[in-house]
Amino acid sequence: MNTREIMVLTIICIISGFCLFAVHNLVKERIEKTENTEMIRLLSEIFPSSEFAEENGIYLARSKENGELEGYIAMAEGKGYGGSISLMIGIHKDGTIKKVKILKQGETPGLGARITEENFLAQFEGKSVDEVMLKRDGGTIDAISGATISSRAVVEAVREKMLELAYLWRSAG
Repeated sequence: MNTREIMVLTIICIISGFCLFAVHNLVKERIEKTENTEMIRLLSEIFPSSEFAEENGIYLARSKENGELEGYIAMAEGKGYGGSISLMIGIHKDGTIKKVKILKQGETPGLGARITEENFLAQFEGKSVDEVMLKRDGGTIDAISGATISSRAVVEAVREKMLELAYLWRSAG
């Protein structure tokens, strides 16, 4: 390879790198805006009449009418049979669960993937941290038949996150 070919390739690489950098910067803001819009939509599914502020990874839900604290929303993760399970937990300001949403999971269709079904997730609503255990462990949550590992992963992720955040409602009450 002669010097001229090396120079041409170098210039092409520099121009390509600059173009990639420019395109990345142009779409970065749009991607962040889309992600933010999606997050607000998910948060609003749990506390529909609230505005949200994020503090230290926890979302505070405040009434749009009077700004009064309605509750908290936190992300949690559990280890299921088919991999990681990501979820969102809405917690009333008194420390009881408002709603649990599965955001991402890779469980077996027809078995572990049933953790996304409303009849499983509805069991968490209104429960305190002391009640969030599978029935076989002395709690109030029925495991999905044939999907105990997946059920336990969700229960443990919710329980661990609630224990971690208990200071929020204990200090407020």
